[in-house]
Amino acid sequence: MAALVEPTRLLLLAETPQWAELLREHLAALGAGYSLVTAPSWEAACSHQQIDLLLTTPQSRPSALQCQLPLVLLLDTEPVEPPHGVSDWLVAGQLSSEVLRRCLRYVHERSGLQNTLQRLAEQDPLTGIANRQGMHALLAARLGECGGSGLVLGHLDLDNFRHVNDALGHQAGDRLILQVVARLKEQLENGDHLARLGSDEFALLLDTRHDARRAERVAERIVDALGEPYWVDGESLLLGCSLGLAHAHAGDGADPLLWHAHIAMQQAKSRQGCTFHIFDELGNRGARSLADLEGGLRRALRREELDLYYQPRLDLSDGRIVGLEALVRWHHPQRGLLGPDDFIPLAEESGLIVPLGYWVISRALRDMQWLRKRGLPELHMAINLSFRQFQDSQLLPTLERLIAERGIDARWLEFELTETAVMRRSDQVLKTMQALSRLGVRFSLDDFGTGFSSFVHLNNLPITLLKIDRSFVGGMLQRPANRQLVRAMINLAHNLNLEVVAEGVENSEQQAQLRQFGCDQMQGFLISQPLPLEELADFLEFGMRRELRQQDPVSN
Repeated sequence: MAALVEPTRLLLLAETPQWAELLREHLAALGAGYSLVTAPSWEAACSHQQIDLLLTTPQSRPSALQCQLPLVLLLDTEPVEPPHGVSDWLVAGQLSSEVLRRCLRYVHERSGLQNTLQRLAEQDPLTGIANRQGMHALLAARLGECGGSGLVLGHLDLDNFRHVNDALGHQAGDRLILQVVARLKEQLENGDHLARLGSDEFALLLDTRHDARRAERVAERIVDALGEPYWVDGESLLLGCSLGLAHAHAGDGADPLLWHAHIAMQQAKSRQGCTFHIFDELGNRGARSLADLEGGLRRALRREELDLYYQPRLDLSDGRIVGLEALVRWHHPQRGLLGPDDFIPLAEESGLIVPLGYWVISRALRDMQWLRKRGLPELHMAINLSFRQFQDSQLLPTLERLIAERGIDARWLEFELTETAVMRRSDQVLKTMQALSRLGVRFSLDDFGTGFSSFVHLNNLPITLLKIDRSFVGGMLQRPANRQLVRAMINLAHNLNLEVVAEGVENSEQQAQLRQFGCDQMQGFLISQPLPLEELADFLEFGMRRELRQQDPVSN
């Protein structure tokens, strides 16, 4: 049975009935393929009619903002110049059935071609969803329709997608993007829209007119769905994602709303892992300040404004210096020497922690080579490693290259991880740690006692040392509970065959207490402030002289 074909619906706007009579007469000769509807105005017609084409006199013609339909202008006389902004025009004295037929066919074909061109311009060729241009046009239209009420825009960014392209190729990356789009579509409903803004960025336009809290629930489902493993070419892949949400308000334009969602996405990214954040004005003001500082830090990486200071670590059994911790400093042009607390959170939020981390590793290995050439004994070099860099797929090959370039024995290299890092995505953490351990690198757990790790879990990881946080060490002499806690940590660590380093040791009484508890190593101002490289070399060559302990301008 042949499918029914809907007639083309024509809307006529004219001040007098003559045009309606004339058009109906000629349409009748063309058969049943057309349906003509008349209305006194565009406002009266558009609210309840489904229209395909508009025929209108100049006096009744709606504005281009009001009407996006193909438009045929009805004139009493032939125009001197072609009318602007119309698909075609008809002149009353020249109208015939054949002229009308050619006009309608031309407008139909032109409209189809324009729609095709617009779709190609506004559609992502890989996924078939809207691209950035398409989303911008759709967002502007929806904001115009609803006046900024009941709309939430989401900006979603995939973490580490570039490394999938680098490791598996762009075709595998395309297959991964198609899986991401499929998962996103599963979480959306009628009235929602999805667009691909760039290689690994997406926009979501959510309809919240009937439920103001719906966007948060959708965001929770999305971050859960995208946090599950992907299978591409037989490989199991994990991607983090960061989602920013911005609620539309009266008077909002498309560009500001897109920017607000982007800011929220950046704030979500600072939390690490799959998560989302909702834009607020306070966060916007903070983001502007963050942008200024971020620009400064980017310049610092290029202009060699960063430096490493080193704090020695002492073996409590024989008093020898056995290790160093590398601590980054920023020689800020206006603010002077900045410690890590002043810019590491900024680096985490902006994503600069990864290139900054590679800079620290490269500089520390260079300085290890320099110390060795001066004839100093080998020392363990401890480098703080962020969770985001720990997830980076280029960590292992980059480290292998740097070790080879500097001729360093990897057994003297130590990465410090936080409790939070090793407890998140434990399977992935274990796999990366095992790969690095095969190079000879060892691991220590930094700031132990401030997180939520279990000793059972730690026993399954290739960790060599535990570093007891300074907050516990500093209160040992004043609070019996702190003393008992430090002693328990040391005993439990030794039961797991782990060495213990106490941080923040500032006086000989704390040193004596730690030695009594059987602590293996200590680090703090009692031994030395963090020192720049040349002062460190003097310290190591000539001993722990007070005159060499120049005050570090920044507390660690």
